Amino acid sequence: MSNIVETRRVFSPVDLEIMGRSATFDVVEIPNELPNIVGQIPLEALDWVVDTKNRKLIGNPEHGGEWVDEEFASL
Repeated sequence: MSNIVETRRVFSPVDLEIMGRSATFDVVEIPNELPNIVGQIPLEALDWVVDTKNRKLIGNPEHGGEWVDEEFASL
């Protein structure tokens, strides 16, 4: 957490694909000296979970590892 207030540019939405699952997200500018990262929100939207023990992404165990798009899950 930081108490520094910074202004960042938000760019047009992009299509993000990770291991065959894709969705559209806004991209926020970060300083050049920082690495590019994929945050928790896109990972959750694509129904991926970080397996920290094995250092990899896995399908959400709550959905049997299969991609469940929450937008259509209640239909």
